[in-house]
Amino acid sequence: MSRALFQELRARQIAFLEARLVSDAAARAWRRHLPEGFAALLATPLGELADAAAIARVLDALAAEESLRRAVRPAAAAAIAALLEAGRGEQRRAKELLPEGARDKLDRILEQPKLVPERLVREVLESDALDAVMRDVLYDTLKEFSEKVNPFFAEWGLPALLKRVAPFGLGGVGKTMGAMRGEFERRLEPEIRRFLQGFSRTAMQRVHDILVARGDAPEFVALRKHVAAWVLEQEIRALLGQLDARSAALVEALGADVAAQLLRDQPARQRLEEAIAAFIAAHAREPLGQALQRLGITPVLDVDAVAAATWPVVRSLCASAPVRAFLASLVEEFFDGLPDELDPPA
Repeated sequence: MSRALFQELRARQIAFLEARLVSDAAARAWRRHLPEGFAALLATPLGELADAAAIARVLDALAAEESLRRAVRPAAAAAIAALLEAGRGEQRRAKELLPEGARDKLDRILEQPKLVPERLVREVLESDALDAVMRDVLYDTLKEFSEKVNPFFAEWGLPALLKRVAPFGLGGVGKTMGAMRGEFERRLEPEIRRFLQGFSRTAMQRVHDILVARGDAPEFVALRKHVAAWVLEQEIRALLGQLDARSAALVEALGADVAAQLLRDQPARQRLEEAIAAFIAAHAREPLGQALQRLGITPVLDVDAVAAATWPVVRSLCASAPVRAFLASLVEEFFDGLPDELDPPA
């Protein structure tokens, strides 16, 4: 074999592979063999497909500050931004996004006892903000009650009695009563506020006790369902309507921070890695399909959809310079491995 023919065969082999792997025939072959490949994948033992140590290294790599800054946080922020943008244009009601039967499941969840943790109720009701609200509400209540029910100044009280006694005028008594009322109210206000300083906390504690004691009563269960039903009746865009650009940016940043922190948190990541390693070890000899079925997962492959979605990626990879260089190196390796008697003369 001459050197020229030898080099021509090598070049033709490389060119054939490069063209063949991105051709229409390759696309049809990809579609045709995809079910067989998927079935072979499901029949492969889990231990041959998943390496717990390798997965742990991937999680560690994702948790590195550079990965968090350049990949994880931007990806999380972009995903949240896309969800918010889609929600702002969604005119359907929230209930329309629920599958059939989901509403019944939601009602059963809301009927569960001790649904709201007692500690959460206490933390909310005993906060300084609600204490201030309770003081203001009770103050206005006591003031209005005093004005309407105080027997000395209410229309049905002492003024009405004096009018009956002296129907032709009270003379200086009216001025005296007015002065007394002004002095009474001046002294009453600080006394009310002093009283409420401690009583509002007591009232909130009482509210807490009532909610805890009666939180599972039919009327409170009905309240939970009513609130849930109201939310489900609202349009998605209305529920997100209060999120302006600044608020949306803060939500995106918060979501990205949480995603990054979940990966950054060493104890949480270690528990996840241990759970993955334990599952792989327990099912290492089982085919992937059986291991998934233990989780309630039965993979169903839509061949046409998967082929259409994956082939452009496969074709682009095969046409890339690194893959073409790899193919060329394989051909070179093949020709270099030919018997000496087939090598072209130097």
